[in-house]
Amino acid sequence: MKTSFICLGLLISLITSTSCTEPNPSPSPGGDGGHTSPPIVTIKTIAGKDTKPGYADGAGTNSQFDNPCQMTIDKNDNIYIIDQLKSYIGGTVIRKLDPQGNVTTFATGFGAITDICVDPRDGVTLYAVDSGDKLGVPNGIFRITSTGQVTRLSTSSRKTYEDGPLATAKFDQPVGIVMDKQGNLYIADGLERCVRKVNLTTGMVSTFAGKVDMNTQVCNYKDGAANIAEFCRFDDLTMDDDGNLYIPDWFNHRIRKISSNGTVSTYIELGTGYGKDCRLEDATVYYPHRVHYDSNSKQLFFVDQAGEDINMVTTNDYVFRLTNHVLSSDYADTSPGHSNTCYGLVVNKKGEVIYLDKFNHCIRKATYIWPN
Repeated sequence: MKTSFICLGLLISLITSTSCTEPNPSPSPGGDGGHTSPPIVTIKTIAGKDTKPGYADGAGTNSQFDNPCQMTIDKNDNIYIIDQLKSYIGGTVIRKLDPQGNVTTFATGFGAITDICVDPRDGVTLYAVDSGDKLGVPNGIFRITSTGQVTRLSTSSRKTYEDGPLATAKFDQPVGIVMDKQGNLYIADGLERCVRKVNLTTGMVSTFAGKVDMNTQVCNYKDGAANIAEFCRFDDLTMDDDGNLYIPDWFNHRIRKISSNGTVSTYIELGTGYGKDCRLEDATVYYPHRVHYDSNSKQLFFVDQAGEDINMVTTNDYVFRLTNHVLSSDYADTSPGHSNTCYGLVVNKKGEVIYLDKFNHCIRKATYIWPN
């Protein structure tokens, strides 16, 4: 089991400084507005019964989840959560958490969906990707209306790789999904270690970035042009306002960046864990697992240490590890060895970080303030 979120964060904050390389870095750490001190974080459980799995709709902590695995947020601050219901074997459903804290079941009838995104053009239509991990259910892509009506857009009954028309294209293990402002989908094809692009206007699927080699399972690492770049394994991706993709290449222990023209570079380098607050150029990651770009604050959030730590990249390119600065929380169990693992996060219009605690089966809110 992983070390608890709060215990690990407080321990690290006591024994480390807020600089990666020197006691008084220049420029000073800064969030929006050039703050000189890290934020103070408060965590509160807002939905689900902490440590008690189940399946129940209801208000706030009267609801129950069972291994929630990913989430997205629409323009009205409604949050949509993939609830695995223990595992892929039982199928998955999409739950909705509204701004008032009410949890309802939004959409059903899936096999093993692993990620979900919002169409940025209208802010309410959803797209989801099914990994095909449930026996007898093909992988594929779904469109979901704001009322929960589900339409399957693709079906790939065999796990393999083939570009072309969406009706016949094949994916190996599609696990992550995001959409750009033009309505193109980008799919993280996990087992082929590449990013696929789905043009919904033309109905064509192409390989956007990553060198696919179906004859080897060896992981590689290479930056450069889209057709020569190499990844190892990633389950998530996000896009900023300029069309740049960010990918947590977790087996390579790096966050990769793909520009709008397909050029791949390393955004944050390999580290050994236990990262600190520092300049972006000095930051490192270890087992990065999730990424989320917030268009309101123009900040990138990422989760590393296989889900243990939430980090924020500010607009002036400084990285703060939010889990190092937790002032208070309402965890049901903060004993050493108890798992509190973030497998997905979003940011609402108030700037609050909403994240799912997968193995404690609940949704938490991290509020941060900058000291004067």
